[in-house]
Amino acid sequence: MDQIDLTNLKPLILATTIVAMIIGIIFTVVPPLPGTVIIWAAAVGYGLFMGWDLYLGGPTFVILTILMLIGIAMDIIAGHVGAKVGGASWLSITLGMILGLILTMLGSSMTPIVGCLAGAVGMIVSVFAIEWWRNKDRDKAIQAIKGYCAGTTLGMMAKVTTACMMMIIFLVRVFAF
Repeated sequence: MDQIDLTNLKPLILATTIVAMIIGIIFTVVPPLPGTVIIWAAAVGYGLFMGWDLYLGGPTFVILTILMLIGIAMDIIAGHVGAKVGGASWLSITLGMILGLILTMLGSSMTPIVGCLAGAVGMIVSVFAIEWWRNKDRDKAIQAIKGYCAGTTLGMMAKVTTACMMMIIFLVRVFAF
């Protein structure tokens, strides 16, 4: 069987990859899909289509994978670390995560954005309620929520930064070699 020469399709494949990466950057902020995973998958797909060693390579793959994992980790833990720094107990954070996950799944049956908003509201309300109940102090409960919101914001900024770094590293690798 003859091998297909994709050299003539390089501009189309590259443009498709870049569009997918831009969508990935958008999804680092807007739900429902993890943007760094989309960017990583687009880079891997490009490498597989166009020639792994020539257009992506092992070191670049490792760097993109590490950045993707950092982006995912920041998405998962930043808000919870912020809540802890704000004074929330692990009990309220854990129960908030559980309620947030349940509401995310229920809300996602309508639309993914509703699911993400429902999950965030569930997390915030449960942390606030548990901290108010636990400390009998509304101001401490509000402080825990402020920590959660600050951590979530920093996590989102870190996700966007890692997503942009992934795209830049990919483009430098493709155009420099």
